[in-house]
Amino acid sequence: MKVKTILIIIAVIAFACIVIPPAISENTELRSGIGNALAGNLIEQNKYDLAVMTTDWVLEADSSNIEAREMKVDALCGLEEYESASEMQKFIIADKGALADKSDLYKLAELSAKSGDLAECVEAYEMVVDMYDFSSMGADTVEGEDETSYHEKAAVLVKLQRYDEAIACYNSVLEINPSSSKAWIGLGDAYLYKSLYDKGQLKDMYKELGKVPSERDSVKRIDFSSFESHRRAVEAYQKAVEIDPLVYPAVAAKIMGSYEKSISSYQDILENL
Repeated sequence: MKVKTILIIIAVIAFACIVIPPAISENTELRSGIGNALAGNLIEQNKYDLAVMTTDWVLEADSSNIEAREMKVDALCGLEEYESASEMQKFIIADKGALADKSDLYKLAELSAKSGDLAECVEAYEMVVDMYDFSSMGADTVEGEDETSYHEKAAVLVKLQRYDEAIACYNSVLEINPSSSKAWIGLGDAYLYKSLYDKGQLKDMYKELGKVPSERDSVKRIDFSSFESHRRAVEAYQKAVEIDPLVYPAVAAKIMGSYEKSISSYQDILENL
C-alpha cells in the first residue's frame, strides 16, 4: 500500500475518533477490521510506531483482540522494544490457553532471550518440549510430520543444553530413516555442542582445581567425554556427506570451527595451570 493511502486511512481514523457518533465508532468489528488491516500494512512499510498506535486504537475497543495483539508484538519487535513485546506475547499465550501452539512459545522464547530474561526463555523452550508427545508412536511410525517433530524437539533440546536427549531424538529418526542427511547433521551438531560444553567444564575445573592430584580423575573423565563426543560428531558429519556430498562445505566449516574453539579452550587451560 502506498504511503499516501496509509496517510488517508490514518486521517479517516482520526476523523472517526472525533466526529463519528460513539454508536458507530465503538463498532468493534468494524474498528478491528479497519485497524488490523492498516496495522498490517504499516508494519510492511516499517512504520512500526504508527502500527503500535493503530493496534492500540483497536485494543481500546477490544482488549482481547488476538490479531491486534500479535501485530503489536511484531511492531514492538520492529522498534526493538523486546521487553514490552515479550510481555504482550505472554498475554497472548494466556488468552489462547490450550489453543496456544509451538510457534507462540518459540516467539516468547526468542523475545525473552532478546530482552535478557533467560529464565523466561528457558521456561518457554521447556514448554515447547512438553508439547512433543511421542509416547503413542511406535518406532515404525516416525515419518513425515512425525520426523519433522523429532527434528524440532531435538533442536530445542540443544538450545536447552540437554544434548543427550537431543542425541536420542536424532537416533530415533535414524533408526527408521538412516539415509536422512539432515538427521546425521543434526546428530553431529548435538555431539559437537556436547563436546564444546564439556571443554568449557574442563576449563572451569582446571581454574578451580589448579594442580590438585586427588581431583584429576574427574578432570580426565570430562576430557575423555569431550574427545569422544567430538569423534562422534565427525563420524556423523562424514555419514551425512556420504549420503549428500553437497553438504560438505557446511559440514567442513562446522568441524574447522570446532577445532579452532578446541585449540582456544586448551590454550586457556594451559594458561591457568
